[in-house]
Amino acid sequence: MAVGTLPAIAQDAPVQRVEVTGSSIKRVDSETALPVTVITREQIEKSGAVTVQELLQKVSASGAMFSDTTQGIGYGQATANLRGLGANSTLVLLNGRRLANFAFGNAGGAAAVDLNGIPFAALERVEVLRDGASAVYGSDAVGGVVNFITRRNYRGGELTVRYGDTEAGVGGTESGVNLAFGIGDPAENRFNLLVTANLQKQTRIKAIDQQWYMRGLSEIPGSAPPTSGRGFPGRFWDEFDTISPGAYAGDVTNDPNIAACDPKFNVIQEFTNDDGTPYLTPGGQQAKACRFIYAAALDNLPDKESGDVFARVSYNLNEDTELYAEASYARSHHIGRIAPVPISNDAGKVNPETGEYPHFAMPVTSPYFPRELLEALGYDVPDTGTVDIMMRSVPVGNRVNDNTNEQTRVVAGVRGVAMGWDYDAGLNWSQASGSLEYRGYVHEGRFIEALATGGINPFGPMDEAGNALLRTTLMEGPMRESTSTVAAIDAKASRELTTLAGGPMSLAVGVDFRREEADDRPVNEDYRLGLHIGGEGTVPVTAASRNVYAVFGELVMPFAKGLEATLAARYDRYSDFGNTFNPRAALRWQPNKQFALRASAGTGFRAPTLWDVNAPPAFTNTANSLVDPDCPFANSARCETQFTVRNSSDPNLKPEKSRQWAVGLVTDPLPWLNATVDYWQIEKKDQIGQVSGDAIMSDPALYERYNSRIVRGSDGFITYIDQPVENLGGLRTAGIDLSLRTRWNVAGMGRFGVEFDTTYLTQWEQQTGKGQPYVDYLGTAGDGGGVQPVPEFQYTLAGDWQWGSFGVRLENVFVKGWTESAGLVDANVGVLVDHKVKDSNRFNLQMRYTGFDHLTLRLGVRNLFDEEPPFTAVSSYGSHAAGFAGSFTDPRGRFYYASATYKF
Repeated sequence: MAVGTLPAIAQDAPVQRVEVTGSSIKRVDSETALPVTVITREQIEKSGAVTVQELLQKVSASGAMFSDTTQGIGYGQATANLRGLGANSTLVLLNGRRLANFAFGNAGGAAAVDLNGIPFAALERVEVLRDGASAVYGSDAVGGVVNFITRRNYRGGELTVRYGDTEAGVGGTESGVNLAFGIGDPAENRFNLLVTANLQKQTRIKAIDQQWYMRGLSEIPGSAPPTSGRGFPGRFWDEFDTISPGAYAGDVTNDPNIAACDPKFNVIQEFTNDDGTPYLTPGGQQAKACRFIYAAALDNLPDKESGDVFARVSYNLNEDTELYAEASYARSHHIGRIAPVPISNDAGKVNPETGEYPHFAMPVTSPYFPRELLEALGYDVPDTGTVDIMMRSVPVGNRVNDNTNEQTRVVAGVRGVAMGWDYDAGLNWSQASGSLEYRGYVHEGRFIEALATGGINPFGPMDEAGNALLRTTLMEGPMRESTSTVAAIDAKASRELTTLAGGPMSLAVGVDFRREEADDRPVNEDYRLGLHIGGEGTVPVTAASRNVYAVFGELVMPFAKGLEATLAARYDRYSDFGNTFNPRAALRWQPNKQFALRASAGTGFRAPTLWDVNAPPAFTNTANSLVDPDCPFANSARCETQFTVRNSSDPNLKPEKSRQWAVGLVTDPLPWLNATVDYWQIEKKDQIGQVSGDAIMSDPALYERYNSRIVRGSDGFITYIDQPVENLGGLRTAGIDLSLRTRWNVAGMGRFGVEFDTTYLTQWEQQTGKGQPYVDYLGTAGDGGGVQPVPEFQYTLAGDWQWGSFGVRLENVFVKGWTESAGLVDANVGVLVDHKVKDSNRFNLQMRYTGFDHLTLRLGVRNLFDEEPPFTAVSSYGSHAAGFAGSFTDPRGRFYYASATYKF
């Protein structure tokens, strides 16, 4: 889908004054001096998109769209990300007002609006302000603003049904229905009522049916699939050289209690000495182990059901006063599946005071203990005692995160004209709620007790009694129920003050008061304490709130014909960290109807999240499997694993501050061509973030600098890595936005149009601490943690042809590939080389027919040429799913869909 850019050039036809995103003053939409991308209702329908996330992925100003709705883990959340600055730096509005942030959070994590809560069927258009807007909206608008605007004064009705499926038949089907109904003409009946509803269902895709994680074997010579030392059949922890009995099945042993490494889910690792020679068991056999291909045991796309309802009513009290109210409710239900629980000492809950991990110990007297095999390999096997093991809980299936997320919103207000002022005042209450249920997770204490009985076989099949014993260790049911709430009162008014040489000078003033609350609560005590193996770690209660008071103003001064200056400023006071003042200035020069120049400069800020300043310390693990360069025993599974990390908040955090400026031009050189080009630059200081464990362990320079944050036990192995939330330093990014739109009629052949929207980055770098040098991430995969991939270039190009009742739209969405660093590649696929991720280049086709009364039919194909997503070695771009970056691409391959819309 190509998107239009709000033009800055006046048109001949008179249009009513409206409020444009980024300004508090009503104006003719052509008068804006700010770069605003507009996605109209017509473009939404032609795009074939069925979610807000799909729409924003085609806006070139978007960076990586963090989403665990596309890759099946986490909490079923999708967030916007303009300029690649992160979800925290993109402000999401619904009809110009804030929504509650996602209900779950943690210190250092994103606190942003879940896009699943936007009422998709109600949308009239989407306005994306590609400029900082803290001077108008306050916190979070550093990278820009996404304003979802619903239909108003809609009369009539429409019903849309749709269905789509993959050509490969691997799942990923979509089905849904939309309904919109409106009655009442404000001019005749004094009221209008709009009601919309949307239902959608999506089915899962199993990663093993696509096996994209295996493509590295050909793309990166010498590499292995993404694996974990915690596999099934299991292996020993530190005893017996950490070998896997299953690696010798059918060769050294035929013990029926020892299962061979299943090649669909395992590779065999052969141990070597430091000089590269084979590492042998005491009996002279090659020491080897099974490594589990965890990517084969999860979903590339989850099961998802979602729905929303929206209602808006307006009533004209008199010709100058309108009362209005809005109410919406959205619910999304996701079932995310990831690999079965990884069980090993370092996957258990660490004691932060002693650095000790629990022992997953198997008695040597167990009938499943492979004594004969170990003796055949030359090991000295004790007659009594226990040995520590590591395994996966494959016999009880995948870990399943069953998430239900809801967004409820109520707005009531009045707007109109009084004493020459256009005013709008309202009450806004919005609440996001989330609930998490677990299936397939294992309780640490119960598993240790069950393993100690000898009735569990880590190395192969069990009898029914053993399977029943294993099931008693499951930790399932409701785990977390949380809410995030915003309650706000706002009022603003604008009017013309006087007439200058270029037109009326206008002023807007406003006030804003809101209360933000987070009530993030585990409902299972063992879950809170982090006793779920393979889960989030410890999950403390975070209950916090704050009040925000703000005043703002804006002044538009057309002091000469074709020359207009705009000044805006906002003062915010936060009850938990103090105040901040943010101005902005904009200038527009339009000497004629075909040409305009625009420029803007201002400051912005992002407040620390309630979790950043209030959350108790919590333990979790790194996103990637990483290598410890100072591991005391090179062949230990503890040398290459997901390390435990400790997140901690800081009540003394300062807000991030930013400075941004942009210059651009808009031109209509020909009657059928509109073009805009903007150069922009954003610079942050006191950036709130973490130096992640992933970054420290994969970057030698960071490893040396932050080595003191790596806490080791008495045995030299890593206990945990400290990840405090802090004001890290600066970030600088810059780039060029270009948009072209054409429309022309050809006699006898209908109407043609081409739209092109692109962003080219020239800079993206940040510090990893105050006073530290800037690290250039442009065109790279980021740091594997807080910094996600930063493509240099992306665009959306679309051509549209309308001939009578028949129309065709062909769309090309391109994302330039990036380079994954050698450290990240080695951590994931075992080869110390850089890897260049290929470009993503997808084509989408849609045909439509409107020749039937009241009926529009659409047939479409996404990914017309069935291009596979480019291979990525790093598996943490928003998910455990390995082999592709779901934040930029779609895992469904060629996808056919159809829809029918009946208007009444």
